[in-house]
Amino acid sequence: MSDHLSLPLRLPDTHHDAYGRLDEFVQHVATRVLHNRWTPEHLNGISASNHQAWKSFDEHHPFEEIDDQALYHSIHDEEPSENFELYVPSRIRRCILQKVGETLGSHADRRRAFQAIQHVLPTHKINRIHRRHIKEKLWDDGEYLSSGYVDVLIDQLNSYYDRHGRYPDSYFELQDPPEYSNGALPYSADDGPSSGQAVKYHYDEDEQSVTVNVKTPDTVTPESRGEWSWHEHELTGYDAFQTLILHGSLSAPEFQSTQRKNGDWIYELSFPVDVDVINADGDAERVLALDAGMRKDMTAVVVDETGKQVSRPHFIRFTDRDGMGRLHRERQRLNNRLAGLRRSGRDYSEEFKTIQAEYERVNNKIQHKREQLVHDVANQVAALALVYDVDAVVHEDLRSLSPPRGEGELSWKLSSWARHEIVEKIEYRCEYVGVEVERVYPHGTSRSCPRCGSTGHTCKSPDHSEEVWWGGHFRCDNARCKFEGDRDYVAAVNVARVFFGGTDELESGFTSSYTGDSETVPARRSVGTRLAFGRGVVAYRPGQARATAGGGSAVIAPAVALSESNMDGSDGCGPATRQYTQFQRVTAEHC
Repeated sequence: MSDHLSLPLRLPDTHHDAYGRLDEFVQHVATRVLHNRWTPEHLNGISASNHQAWKSFDEHHPFEEIDDQALYHSIHDEEPSENFELYVPSRIRRCILQKVGETLGSHADRRRAFQAIQHVLPTHKINRIHRRHIKEKLWDDGEYLSSGYVDVLIDQLNSYYDRHGRYPDSYFELQDPPEYSNGALPYSADDGPSSGQAVKYHYDEDEQSVTVNVKTPDTVTPESRGEWSWHEHELTGYDAFQTLILHGSLSAPEFQSTQRKNGDWIYELSFPVDVDVINADGDAERVLALDAGMRKDMTAVVVDETGKQVSRPHFIRFTDRDGMGRLHRERQRLNNRLAGLRRSGRDYSEEFKTIQAEYERVNNKIQHKREQLVHDVANQVAALALVYDVDAVVHEDLRSLSPPRGEGELSWKLSSWARHEIVEKIEYRCEYVGVEVERVYPHGTSRSCPRCGSTGHTCKSPDHSEEVWWGGHFRCDNARCKFEGDRDYVAAVNVARVFFGGTDELESGFTSSYTGDSETVPARRSVGTRLAFGRGVVAYRPGQARATAGGGSAVIAPAVALSESNMDGSDGCGPATRQYTQFQRVTAEHC
């Protein structure tokens, strides 16, 4: 079994303008092709397809439909010659169709999600309570959807309701045709590394270098084959690439553009590398049990098959929740102002455009923080699984979780989308090291004593004894036991109890021992603006006493050993480029 990681290689600035033209060309042409195919028929067709996305189209017809005159005018803001005709090379066409097909496929999934929740929408704007009812209804119908999908759709639906006073009848009323903001181009529709007609690449194992040839237009609106040129580069000094190649084989890259904070653009080829996935043996003697909470993003504890707790509980909490809270409040304030302007008929005013631009800016910041939270918390969990050499990671199935009440809008939103996405990323990472990821379906994991098995209650804190259902501290009701501890820790241990008990019930015959203190593990970035390979693989350096900070998430995050010559980044490659290594399993009893 195999999957892939990817590593972006930066293209030199010697042909920066050429790559800028390619980026702009693809952005404009792909947007025109996409808009011409923004129909129910094409979404249905791409949804039913089971092969490469570009094969769902006729190779020539989508480009014949483009109004070349209008395209030229939109790019140059002037009229072209009367007989102007855009020239798109054959393999560039296929690559653009692959890009468009992937976009249509994504919206086909979103459209199905919209259709699934359409019949459970209220007659008024969706609030937090109805958001929960919608999800409960979907689960009851057996149509469990990603919380992320549902929340994005609900936000879109509320915005539509603000404008129109009703919900849309179709997905195409809700969603305008997407506009590409960059010219990212997947080359998977080309003819291979040596015969490619859009890109060619070769890895020299002896020289440890990658030679690439990229075809770009000489103008943003080329009219003939002669207005397309090849540019060759030899890329060296990528230790990460060498390490990755030892474990797999190259696949077709993707051309990507990224804008830095200073406004400059850089261009890269992102190479996927197929790697073998280690198969787990299915025999779990030691597990890392998880509980996803509201105050903490994840609580983790290691338990063995005898019920012995062999690690302290680790509380993983994203450090910038306050920042997320401020952004959510700001977005709500801006949304209320937009709704007021719509109701007063001023949604075409300059004031509306200014507020809408600010709303989108805040929305983008929230999305970036969401991605950071999900990746970094998942990295922490994967690192703990490696450090304690567990056989499985066990979590409570999301459908058995009670939706939170009384914790505020932000707590609900964070818990609803983050739980699913964090678990999804944990599954992805653990797959590479042969660590099983298992689900259990119990109820009441935070209300049962992990020591004696009796029921208990939750209270506000260790200093309080009065029962409150939302309390963060657990107290056992058995007078002879008197165990107490953090509610999320108790739930995590009970998840392990259910797993080893082999049923969906919390049986009193299987209890766990308590070993004392806990450790708070902040999940935050310490280096760079992105994780290696995009998805953030983790590694543990053998010989270390414990995992240390490095590569993007702190404290319990994995470490990456850089060669002495590259420690200062003097070769021009930023630290994010070299934050690599494959997953490695280790035995570390004392961490």
